[in-house]
Amino acid sequence: MEQINEELESTPRAQPIAVRPMNMAATLAICSGGWLVPGLSHILIGRWIRGLIFAACVLLMFAAGIGMHGKLYDLDFQEPLQAPSYDYGTTYLWVCGLLNYLIVLDAFDIAQGRRP
Repeated sequence: MEQINEELESTPRAQPIAVRPMNMAATLAICSGGWLVPGLSHILIGRWIRGLIFAACVLLMFAAGIGMHGKLYDLDFQEPLQAPSYDYGTTYLWVCGLLNYLIVLDAFDIAQGRRP
């Protein structure tokens, strides 16, 4: 038991990465790019794996919403059910936009040094 404790104490621990905050103009430019292209903000601040994962999630959700005939606007009350999956597609599109918004807020926090 003592040998295990000695081994655990001797192993180096990962130190948190020190992140220097960016100036506000650069942060807003990065966040604007991330708002237009999902995942771009994380790629620009150096978190490219996270950015690619976020881009894939948002784009696949958007494609699924469009594939289910979802609509964000242009409500047509004479024909409310264009397709059986109309409501699901619309929900996917709304959630896709909200997820992209949260991704941009996460990139803002990382660029300002609030999150490692």
